[in-house]
Amino acid sequence: MLLKDIYKEYNYNIEIEGVQTDSRFVKPKDLFLPLSGGNFDGSEFIIEAITKGAAAIISEKNIENLTVPVIVVDDARKELQRLIDLIYEKPYNELTMIGVTGTDGKTSVSTLTSYLLNHLSRCANIGTNGIIYDKEIKENLFTTPLLTENYRLLRTFSNQGISYVSMEVSSQGIANHRIDGILYDYAIFTNLSHEHLDTHKTMHNYFLTKLKLFKQLKEQGIMIVNKDDYYAKFFEKYPNVIYYSLFSPSDYQAIHIRYYQNHTVFDLKAKDFILENLRVNRTEEYNIYNIIPPIIIALKEGLDINLLYELLLDLPIIPGRLEKVPVRYPFEVYIDFAHTPNALKNVLSALRKKAKREIILVCGAAGNKDHTKRPLMGSIATEYADYTIFTSEDPRTEDPNEIIKEMIKMIDLTRNNYKIIINRQDALSYAFKIAKKDDIIIVTGKGRENFFEENNIIYQYSDFDYLLDIKI
Repeated sequence: MLLKDIYKEYNYNIEIEGVQTDSRFVKPKDLFLPLSGGNFDGSEFIIEAITKGAAAIISEKNIENLTVPVIVVDDARKELQRLIDLIYEKPYNELTMIGVTGTDGKTSVSTLTSYLLNHLSRCANIGTNGIIYDKEIKENLFTTPLLTENYRLLRTFSNQGISYVSMEVSSQGIANHRIDGILYDYAIFTNLSHEHLDTHKTMHNYFLTKLKLFKQLKEQGIMIVNKDDYYAKFFEKYPNVIYYSLFSPSDYQAIHIRYYQNHTVFDLKAKDFILENLRVNRTEEYNIYNIIPPIIIALKEGLDINLLYELLLDLPIIPGRLEKVPVRYPFEVYIDFAHTPNALKNVLSALRKKAKREIILVCGAAGNKDHTKRPLMGSIATEYADYTIFTSEDPRTEDPNEIIKEMIKMIDLTRNNYKIIINRQDALSYAFKIAKKDDIIIVTGKGRENFFEENNIIYQYSDFDYLLDIKI
């Protein structure tokens, strides 16, 4: 598409292939439309965008002495949506779109949905662990990418013949307009628990933000909602809802659940049928919740039931989600992304069922994030783990000592089962030093992330890699 076809009042014979609002994503032949945020002025990044090949700048104010054309518009955000629709031609209409939202379980549900659907046709997965399709994994800076990046990805997927897209949709992604205009075939609500109250202030506001996803369904779109969650009742007024559960009568309910050492067996009861003795290679209650929505979608999309039984036996390991670290010591070591009170409680409860001896937890809380969850996490840590080592976890511009003070302020004073070691690597090493045969070490908060952020500097760092190399 030529620039003169986008802006007919100009005679710029310049080829345009995309539009970006973040200079980090700019490629040659892109338009760059700088949007400002609470802490930055988007125009600061214009030179970087031009250096990367931006073909023209779209701005609400005129900017002189640039080497590329500047086109002035009245409303940048409104113009952005027009450009996106014009350049990318609503690619979501050419794909079967699955959006997964909720506080916990988004990555697991999205990944498992992609796993099952890939046995019907090609499915791409967008989320915390990257942009994954055709067995390739590309880095993703945000759980839910920027709006322009989402549209570019969806256009790429459609052009390459991909049929399905399974996408994590975070509340911050919704609030920051990263899915504006995108319509979904399925929207999944996993749960709502204490998180992001620094942004949303109240749980009700947090839920209302999540609810926006469900108002972006295609005409025949379906909501898939966890009926065991308190907030499920707010979906009752909608006609196109499918409920799933473990403990409440619903459209799809897991019943007769039997937990074993290395797998779980359950029956899935629907209105018109029962799938008996589904066997999954997971042993945690929360993972039974996580597999039901993917099963529902796979069945609705036509996956053969016999193949479904086979696939559930071999569900993939999801990086950073209760992932076992292969160390050569007489104790087990796991990492998990759990960074909310509910997720931490679930992980520790699941490990308690496995534990032959003690559970040693290494955890912290991220800086510049929700302060109100910190004392809750500290209390859960010392109640559900036998011993807790509180440590630094991406403090950003906060003092990690102050973060941990907040984490321990609700701890029962009679407890004497925790230690504070600010340096994260020292904390992990100490956990190895005190662990005994048949103990379990669990490191939470970062999962498979490969960075550590402190004082506005991002360092290369991986819990998983460091744990592999610890010597005792």
